[in-house]
Amino acid sequence: MNFRKQCLRAGLVLALSFAALSPVAMAAQTDAERQTVIMSMFKDGAVLTEEVHREFWSGLQDPEAAVSRSAMERVAFALKNNIELERATVVSYKASIKQRKPVVDKSYESALKTRLEMMRMRNLATDSVLARDKEFRDSLVAVSKGKPVETNGTKITMTNELIDQALVRLEASYARLERLLNPVWTASPGK
Repeated sequence: MNFRKQCLRAGLVLALSFAALSPVAMAAQTDAERQTVIMSMFKDGAVLTEEVHREFWSGLQDPEAAVSRSAMERVAFALKNNIELERATVVSYKASIKQRKPVVDKSYESALKTRLEMMRMRNLATDSVLARDKEFRDSLVAVSKGKPVETNGTKITMTNELIDQALVRLEASYARLERLLNPVWTASPGK
């Protein structure tokens, strides 16, 4: 498997491993077109245009659309938490590699706490999140020793290069999502 495919696969594995409130499930609360637009913001190299932004927000400014807006806000919060949790996971991996011992970044603890609170508020079971948390913490030992980690049947050896690429991808996804979910259009920085 070439390096690019391994990076993309690792990013996907990380995203899926913490998707207890899966973006697809949460986005299902919004209409299908908006769901498609929201999910497209996570694709590698995705571009948010003013036209896409305008179409996304059309109809949501209407006071009658309060239910859709409310559902979209819940989806947005869950998606941002997914990104924050994934980013914190990767940052923890990087620190574990550097310090050659398991390190859990503070941002991970914060994002995990938010995830658990979010699920409890919606009366959802937290077992899957707690199981993934245990898997993550267990994986830190292998990562800190430079050994591969198996996730969903795929063995991945975390490297600083792989982690840096994941961080760039996560930051770009978060920035696109922030811009999309702001009802006022803002151009991408540098454009």
